[in-house]
Amino acid sequence: MVRGFNPTVQILARVHDLAWRSRLMEAGAAEVIQPEEEAASTLIRHALERLSLPRERVLAYLNRFRGAMERARAEAEEAGSGLPQLREVGLRGGYLVDQSLGEARIRERFGVTVVAVTRSTGETVADPTAETVLRAGDRLRLFGLPRQIDALLSGSEVLIE
Repeated sequence: MVRGFNPTVQILARVHDLAWRSRLMEAGAAEVIQPEEEAASTLIRHALERLSLPRERVLAYLNRFRGAMERARAEAEEAGSGLPQLREVGLRGGYLVDQSLGEARIRERFGVTVVAVTRSTGETVADPTAETVLRAGDRLRLFGLPRQIDALLSGSEVLIE
Protein backbone atom coordinates (compact mmCIF):
# COMPACT_ATOMS: atom_id res chain seq x y z
CA MET A 1 0.00 0.00 0.00
CA VAL A 2 2.81 2.43 0.89
CA ARG A 3 4.54 1.68 -2.41
CA GLY A 4 1.37 2.83 -4.20
CA PHE A 5 2.03 6.34 -2.88
CA ASN A 6 5.78 6.23 -3.39
CA PRO A 7 7.34 3.30 -5.27
CA THR A 8 10.86 4.27 -4.17
CA VAL A 9 10.16 4.53 -0.46
CA GLN A 10 12.64 2.68 1.76
CA ILE A 11 10.69 0.39 4.11
CA LEU A 12 12.29 -0.52 7.44
CA ALA A 13 10.62 -3.22 9.51
CA ARG A 14 11.03 -4.75 12.95
CA VAL A 15 10.38 -8.42 13.54
CA HIS A 16 10.68 -10.65 16.61
CA ASP A 17 9.97 -13.87 14.75
CA LEU A 18 12.84 -14.72 12.42
CA ALA A 19 10.52 -16.77 10.22
CA TRP A 20 8.90 -13.51 9.13
CA ARG A 21 12.22 -11.83 8.28
CA SER A 22 12.55 -13.42 4.84
CA ARG A 23 8.87 -12.78 4.10
CA LEU A 24 9.29 -9.07 4.83
CA MET A 25 12.45 -8.91 2.72
CA GLU A 26 10.64 -10.64 -0.15
CA ALA A 27 7.76 -8.17 0.27
CA GLY A 28 10.19 -5.33 -0.36
CA ALA A 29 11.54 -4.21 3.01
CA ALA A 30 14.92 -2.51 2.60
CA GLU A 31 15.98 -3.67 6.05
CA VAL A 32 14.44 -5.90 8.71
CA ILE A 33 15.63 -5.31 12.24
CA GLN A 34 15.46 -8.04 14.86
CA PRO A 35 15.36 -6.44 18.36
CA GLU A 36 17.12 -9.28 20.19
CA GLU A 37 20.03 -9.18 17.75
CA GLU A 38 20.25 -5.41 18.09
CA ALA A 39 20.25 -5.74 21.88
CA ALA A 40 23.09 -8.27 21.65
CA SER A 41 25.07 -5.90 19.43
CA THR A 42 24.56 -3.05 21.88
CA LEU A 43 25.70 -5.19 24.82
CA ILE A 44 28.79 -6.28 22.89
CA ARG A 45 29.58 -2.68 21.94
CA HIS A 46 29.25 -1.48 25.54
CA ALA A 47 31.38 -4.34 26.86
CA LEU A 48 34.16 -3.71 24.33
CA GLU A 49 34.09 0.04 24.96
CA ARG A 50 34.43 -0.60 28.71
CA LEU A 51 37.60 -2.52 27.89
CA SER A 52 38.85 0.71 26.29
CA LEU A 53 39.24 -0.85 22.87
CA PRO A 54 39.62 1.64 20.03
CA ARG A 55 36.33 2.48 18.31
CA GLU A 56 37.61 1.10 14.98
CA ARG A 57 38.25 -2.32 16.55
CA VAL A 58 34.81 -2.30 18.22
CA LEU A 59 33.08 -1.48 14.93
CA ALA A 60 35.13 -4.09 13.05
CA TYR A 61 34.14 -6.73 15.62
CA LEU A 62 30.46 -5.75 15.40
CA ASN A 63 30.61 -6.01 11.61
CA ARG A 64 32.05 -9.53 11.91
CA PHE A 65 29.34 -10.42 14.47
CA ARG A 66 26.57 -9.17 12.17
CA GLY A 67 28.10 -11.03 9.22
CA ALA A 68 28.23 -14.26 11.22
CA MET A 69 24.59 -13.83 12.27
CA GLU A 70 23.57 -13.19 8.66
CA ARG A 71 25.45 -16.31 7.46
CA ALA A 72 23.84 -18.40 10.21
CA ARG A 73 20.38 -17.15 9.17
CA ALA A 74 21.09 -17.90 5.51
CA GLU A 75 22.32 -21.41 6.35
CA ALA A 76 19.23 -22.09 8.46
CA GLU A 77 16.93 -20.86 5.68
CA GLU A 78 18.85 -22.92 3.11
CA ALA A 79 18.56 -26.00 5.29
CA GLY A 80 14.84 -25.30 5.49
CA SER A 81 14.62 -25.97 9.17
CA GLY A 82 15.73 -23.01 11.22
CA LEU A 83 15.75 -23.23 14.97
CA PRO A 84 12.69 -24.17 17.02
CA GLN A 85 10.67 -21.18 18.10
CA LEU A 86 7.71 -20.10 20.16
CA ARG A 87 4.90 -18.41 18.27
CA GLU A 88 1.53 -17.24 19.53
CA VAL A 89 -1.53 -17.44 17.29
CA GLY A 90 -5.22 -16.81 17.74
CA LEU A 91 -7.92 -19.42 17.16
CA ARG A 92 -10.88 -17.83 15.44
CA GLY A 93 -12.99 -20.80 14.37
CA GLY A 94 -13.07 -23.89 12.19
CA TYR A 95 -12.37 -27.54 12.79
CA LEU A 96 -10.10 -27.13 15.85
CA VAL A 97 -12.80 -25.38 17.89
CA ASP A 98 -14.49 -27.60 20.47
CA GLN A 99 -11.90 -30.34 19.96
CA SER A 100 -9.44 -31.49 22.60
CA LEU A 101 -5.74 -31.30 21.80
CA GLY A 102 -5.76 -35.10 21.68
CA GLU A 103 -8.53 -35.10 19.08
CA ALA A 104 -6.92 -32.31 17.03
CA ARG A 105 -3.61 -34.24 16.90
CA ILE A 106 -1.61 -31.07 16.20
CA ARG A 107 1.65 -32.61 17.44
CA GLU A 108 1.20 -35.80 15.44
CA ARG A 109 0.13 -34.06 12.23
CA PHE A 110 2.48 -31.07 12.23
CA GLY A 111 5.20 -31.75 14.82
CA VAL A 112 4.07 -28.65 16.73
CA THR A 113 3.50 -28.63 20.48
CA VAL A 114 0.85 -26.41 22.08
CA VAL A 115 2.65 -25.26 25.24
CA ALA A 116 -0.03 -22.87 26.53
CA VAL A 117 -3.61 -21.82 25.84
CA THR A 118 -4.82 -18.39 26.89
CA ARG A 119 -8.59 -18.13 27.02
CA SER A 120 -10.48 -15.02 25.92
CA THR A 121 -11.27 -14.57 29.64
CA GLY A 122 -7.54 -14.12 30.33
CA GLU A 123 -7.14 -17.51 32.02
CA THR A 124 -3.96 -19.31 30.89
CA VAL A 125 -3.66 -23.08 30.75
CA ALA A 126 0.09 -23.72 30.96
CA ASP A 127 1.29 -27.09 29.68
CA PRO A 128 -2.18 -28.16 28.46
CA THR A 129 -3.05 -31.84 28.49
CA ALA A 130 -4.54 -33.89 25.66
CA GLU A 131 -7.94 -33.32 27.30
CA THR A 132 -7.70 -29.50 26.99
CA VAL A 133 -10.55 -28.37 24.72
CA LEU A 134 -9.81 -25.56 22.27
CA ARG A 135 -12.32 -22.70 21.97
CA ALA A 136 -12.85 -19.85 19.53
CA GLY A 137 -10.96 -16.82 20.81
CA ASP A 138 -8.19 -18.87 22.46
CA ARG A 139 -4.56 -17.78 21.93
CA LEU A 140 -2.29 -20.78 21.40
CA ARG A 141 1.41 -20.65 22.19
CA LEU A 142 3.09 -23.04 19.76
CA PHE A 143 6.57 -24.57 19.86
CA GLY A 144 8.15 -26.07 16.77
CA LEU A 145 10.36 -25.54 13.77
CA PRO A 146 9.36 -22.56 11.64
CA ARG A 147 8.38 -24.78 8.70
CA GLN A 148 6.19 -26.94 10.98
CA ILE A 149 4.38 -23.94 12.43
CA ASP A 150 4.01 -22.45 8.95
CA ALA A 151 2.50 -25.75 7.74
CA LEU A 152 -0.05 -25.65 10.55
CA LEU A 153 -0.90 -22.01 9.79
CA SER A 154 -1.09 -22.45 6.02
CA GLY A 155 -3.05 -25.68 6.24
CA SER A 156 -5.73 -24.12 8.35
CA GLU A 157 -8.16 -21.26 7.91
CA VAL A 158 -8.67 -21.17 11.64
CA LEU A 159 -5.44 -19.72 13.00
CA ILE A 160 -4.34 -16.11 12.79
CA GLU A 161 -1.04 -14.57 13.87
